[in-house]
Amino acid sequence: MKKSERIPFASIAIAGLLLGVMGCATPGPSPDPGPETVPVPAAVVVAIPAQPGAVDGSTQNSDEFIWNLFTQFTAPVSESKLSQVVFETWASDADTFSTTPHWPDLDEPKKLQRSVLSRVTSPHVTPIDVPCATPGNAAVGGFPTTGPPTPCIAEETKRNRPQFDYIVNNHLNTKAGLAAAFSKSFDVVMPTAALAVKGDWVPVQTMLQWLPQLGSVEEIRKLYHTTVSDSVEYALVSLHVSSRQNANWVWGTFEHQMNPGRCDYIGCFDSFGATIPAIPPNRAEVNTQYGACAKTQPLKDLMAEANLSPVWENYCMKSTQVDYTAADGTPYVLGNSVIEGITGNGTIAASSCIACHVYASFGSDGAPKGSVTAMLPFNPTGNPIPGVLDGSVQFDFMWGVLLAP
Repeated sequence: MKKSERIPFASIAIAGLLLGVMGCATPGPSPDPGPETVPVPAAVVVAIPAQPGAVDGSTQNSDEFIWNLFTQFTAPVSESKLSQVVFETWASDADTFSTTPHWPDLDEPKKLQRSVLSRVTSPHVTPIDVPCATPGNAAVGGFPTTGPPTPCIAEETKRNRPQFDYIVNNHLNTKAGLAAAFSKSFDVVMPTAALAVKGDWVPVQTMLQWLPQLGSVEEIRKLYHTTVSDSVEYALVSLHVSSRQNANWVWGTFEHQMNPGRCDYIGCFDSFGATIPAIPPNRAEVNTQYGACAKTQPLKDLMAEANLSPVWENYCMKSTQVDYTAADGTPYVLGNSVIEGITGNGTIAASSCIACHVYASFGSDGAPKGSVTAMLPFNPTGNPIPGVLDGSVQFDFMWGVLLAP
């Protein structure tokens, strides 16, 4: 689908809401306008779904580019470790932002944590090293809130070797190192090969509560990529991907096809991998199912070449993003029903990967300034707001800087 052919579903929804809030109707009784036509207020275009764009050094648009990366980092580690995929071998936040950073061994146990976004935006700040936390916005996604076991969502962010090495070799993994970098006006520019993958995981027993139609743990294993952490088996439900191939990075988000409401609010778009490249949101019902996201032959060929497990065919691209706004200045939005919707603050139609991550930065003490962290619950969209980053050094769009000890 060409850029100009996308229907701005989100703009229609948000515009309708704002028109009501802004009071377009005249308060109180008004004179009979007679036979004249009552003027209808023009729609207020607030935001539109992010659309695929150019990728530096590539002839592929961002949809195709991110799918190519996806088939690389979800490939099995080896013939003897088919259940472990490449991105799971990368460095976690805890491996990277530490006084003793290290690149993990292949057999190192997986450690999950609470969502960084939910911790920062929550009015009740709790530790990040909780392996699996009950989301504050569970109702947004129809997620269960009672157990047993207590329903929860776990998260991990994995950084590939080029990104890990850049952060550690430049001593950007601790507040002391960041403060030293600030004093030298160090320009944080990660290598173009840098990649980060954020995954949200749900215990399989909770999956049976959330989606009773799954029926059994055995069925979950057939449909989802699963893993074990601290003796608990988890199913992967969502993924964010970011690549430093562009100066503003190339962003993509994926959801399992059975995530309730995965195309709600802004729709789902995939110009490369989906046989149906655009799916509008269901306006009649929330948290509904949108069915399988059948793959195109070019994507099937990529998956076969990478020897991907059949479970990965059940993961759908929501969209990709390379710009803050459309050509006319209208902000782009891109949000994931789990990562932003359930574990974040519920505003999928007012989320923007680029507009949020541009504020990742640190001040003279090596920590993000208050004016910067205040942007996270604000859910910024569009171009960066002037003045917010004054007195800060940008951390090249990576919010892992929040976790520097």
